Amino acid sequence: MQYRPHRYRTEFPTTVRTPFGPAKAVINDVNETGALMETSVSLLRGHKIEILFLNNRVSGIVQWSAGGRCGVTFRPHLTTTQVDSLRYKQSGHRGIRHNSTGYTEMR
Repeated sequence: MQYRPHRYRTEFPTTVRTPFGPAKAVINDVNETGALMETSVSLLRGHKIEILFLNNRVSGIVQWSAGGRCGVTFRPHLTTTQVDSLRYKQSGHRGIRHNSTGYTEMR
């Protein structure tokens, strides 16, 4: 049995070109070879799609699809820079910042 490389969790909104036309999608996890996506249209195994994000166009093939989610394999694989861009997490604790008050100097 061969395991796939680690995928990074994310919540990246994007647009996907499908055989049915453009659709909204959210990438839930990603690595250089593929991604898990939630799409607004139902895709079938074998569909060729194009993912558009931050001035990038990436081609992919749907490997599986169920319940509005699908697994995509990228052809060609993503670069490290593209993966880092997609790892952006939209929902996060932006209000939490490091605060040094309450700490005392240790001597």
